[in-house]
Amino acid sequence: MLDAIQIGSYISKLRKARDWTQVELADRLHVSHQAVSKWERGDSLPDITMLPQLADVFDTSVDDLMNAGDMNRYGSNMGRMVTGFSQNRREEVAEMINAAEVDVNGLIEVAPLLKASELADVAERVDPKLFDMEMIKRLAPFVETELLDKLVLQAGEQSFDWKLVSSLAPFVSRQVLDQIVEQTSFDRLDGEQLSRLAPFLSKERMDRLVEQALEGELEWKVVVRLAPFISKDMLGRLVDEVGSGKFSDRDIMQLAPFLGRENLTRLVNEKGLAFLDPDTIARLAPFIDKKTLSEWIAGLMARQ
Repeated sequence: MLDAIQIGSYISKLRKARDWTQVELADRLHVSHQAVSKWERGDSLPDITMLPQLADVFDTSVDDLMNAGDMNRYGSNMGRMVTGFSQNRREEVAEMINAAEVDVNGLIEVAPLLKASELADVAERVDPKLFDMEMIKRLAPFVETELLDKLVLQAGEQSFDWKLVSSLAPFVSRQVLDQIVEQTSFDRLDGEQLSRLAPFLSKERMDRLVEQALEGELEWKVVVRLAPFISKDMLGRLVDEVGSGKFSDRDIMQLAPFLGRENLTRLVNEKGLAFLDPDTIARLAPFIDKKTLSEWIAGLMARQ
């Protein structure tokens, strides 16, 4: 993205070269001197409609300003785009991108200066094949969810990079994220990736993931990571699986914080108190009611 500090420093340099104060520059642009001060400190970028005016005041180009005087930084492909946006000619901007007269990366660079509606108006007119997942990741904070969903699904037809998908998860809809996970083979997913995605997936999708874990496609440690995000019904099913002896007592310890008192009590009652020892009781104690805890302790003492 555009480097606000570098651009601000360049604006300051151009102003000082003309021996103007910040107030004098502000008067020429009809803005407050506080606005000029924020630009020069790199606290904010000039509004996109202000860039052509700044270029005129300093007798330079918009490209020169956005490159902070170094044309090797972003090149000379953004000036026309910025001018198009500043003059509300967004259809022409999209046409320039599709015709390769300007690079689509320029659109991503100026995204922080645009309203979501302005960016969407252009992005929806651009050939979707020009966007890859890395570009979409950079656009994600600036576009509306509906447009982002569309771009992600179109790019996803090419390939998914799970590191990028994880970074997109906070911005796309749950429906789209569910669809991405649905279409992906599980040998490409690990517990860390799933735990990053879990807060953004639907409970239905999470339940299906756990079902596949129960079928042996995912390790138990992955199930434990997913436990905070699955439904009560699925937690109940896990209790049934543990109660059947499919999983170890250690597995019970790992699930205890998520099972709830009712499920945990049912599990222990089904397995019987024989498997409880002082250490197990101590680990389970924060998750059960006092009455049940007293019964467990009494049962333990009776066995001794």
